[in-house]
Amino acid sequence: MKNLISKTLRIIPLGGNGEVTKNMYVYEYGNDQIVVDCGMGFPKAGMLGVDILIPDVEYLEKSRKNLRAIVLTHGHEDHIGGLPYILPRLPKNLPVYGSTLTTALAETKVREYGLTNPFHAVEDKLNLGPFNIDLIHITHSIPNCKHLLIKTPAGTVYHGADFKFDLNPPDGKPPALQAIAQAGINGVDLLVSDCLGVERPGFTAPERDIEAIFEQELQKTKGKFIVTAISSSVSRLGMAINVAARHGRKVAILGRSVDRNMSLAAKLGFISFPKNTMINSHQIKNFKDSQLTLIVAGSQGQEGSAMQRAAAGEHKNVQLKPGDRVVISSDIIPGGESNVHDLINSLAKKDIDVAYGSSEQLHVSGHGHRGELELLVRLLNPKNIFPVGGEVRHQKAYRRMAVNLGLSSQSIFIPNDGQSLVLSKNQVRYGDTVELKNIYVDGLGIGDVGKVVLRDRQVMSQDGILVVIVPIRHDTSKVSGDIEIVSRGFVYVKESKELIDEIKAKVKQALKDQQGIVTDWSFLRQKISLSLEKFIYFKTERSPLILPVIVEV
Repeated sequence: MKNLISKTLRIIPLGGNGEVTKNMYVYEYGNDQIVVDCGMGFPKAGMLGVDILIPDVEYLEKSRKNLRAIVLTHGHEDHIGGLPYILPRLPKNLPVYGSTLTTALAETKVREYGLTNPFHAVEDKLNLGPFNIDLIHITHSIPNCKHLLIKTPAGTVYHGADFKFDLNPPDGKPPALQAIAQAGINGVDLLVSDCLGVERPGFTAPERDIEAIFEQELQKTKGKFIVTAISSSVSRLGMAINVAARHGRKVAILGRSVDRNMSLAAKLGFISFPKNTMINSHQIKNFKDSQLTLIVAGSQGQEGSAMQRAAAGEHKNVQLKPGDRVVISSDIIPGGESNVHDLINSLAKKDIDVAYGSSEQLHVSGHGHRGELELLVRLLNPKNIFPVGGEVRHQKAYRRMAVNLGLSSQSIFIPNDGQSLVLSKNQVRYGDTVELKNIYVDGLGIGDVGKVVLRDRQVMSQDGILVVIVPIRHDTSKVSGDIEIVSRGFVYVKESKELIDEIKAKVKQALKDQQGIVTDWSFLRQKISLSLEKFIYFKTERSPLILPVIVEV
């Protein structure tokens, strides 16, 4: 049995399977493990008070295997954003590996949380016990991305995270097609492939196309020229700065995440722009609007972001006005549609010109379209494929594409949530399933927000909250004194005296027939809630969150 296990490689998706974000994969051979990527997700509508979502790593905490390292493919938040929350739950001083820019972005983020895990920049090869890894240069919408060729005694996996084949990228470093082809010649048992762009035919437009679009948009602008994009899109924002410099405009960066990422990328040589172009936000007031370009964080309309505050007229250094133009150069992250639409509408109400991706082709995808995905399959000629980084519809579309290329439908694996794939003797099969749950992060903690809490928040946002304060004698368990009613977002107490009196009477009636002395206050609270729920709905057609409070007297 021990020998059989030692010849088996398990791939366990903790995130990124059937979803665009939270990318995290466990590779397990015998008693050794590595993790590829550690991303975060974004809350969907209805997840009130939730800031981000992270993968569930309870399996790693309980498996007691030798977790050797986390290996990162690139620096986008859906691949590195979970690190500050997850590293404290993993072995102390667990090392993190990745390319130069990726580790710089990730380490800076992690250090802000007081974590001391070692980060190691690697550009070509990495050996971690039974895992021999080739890091293969690939292009995406951020520089210095890697695909991972993971070689083990059980077989070889090509981990092809987010990518496109951009032959003339802004940093001048095209994808390593020869290395990819060589991997195919040597043999790939399983391709783990980005599938998000599979529904779009042909090839993705090159990233450089955005520069000409920025040029066109700036020429239309009489006032301030404002560009917002994903904070890690350093190449794209670098192009915006260079366009502004050519027109003699000064550039200020608003938003800590963008400022941090741009500074790191410039320091490491991945972007550059003319001297004397940049100013700080406090200097904005010294220049005419027509002399300014602003690079602003918050392309997803996040609450409290620099872009959201500027649109709401709440940014201390920027006042937007007619004549200004805002360019939103990013796709909407699934689940964030309402925030982005609110942002656009807020700007439109102020007569600010807004140009955004879906209406004016202002976003070039970082994910390869079907032509690029087909090319990757042809170069690698894999025996099996696991499509990742997209929703289930993308995975199914990828399967159809692969079948059209000559692969068997049975060789395209679409596992359920937490279901592992097992590679043994160069064959792949479905394995057992790790139970996963949603881990929500809000301002108060990690993982202490569950479905019940979200449901209660939803109820409060729609129908309000009703607090019923009942004084009860400890020696008789009878109501003693006046019942107090506190309403928030339900009814205005002073104008609803008749309803409030009826609620008090209903509570007294529910407790009137109580026999004996009750020491379990939760029983009485439940009795109060049950007595009021149907009554209040019958009277108001609303269902506030009812919170009975027992005061012992």
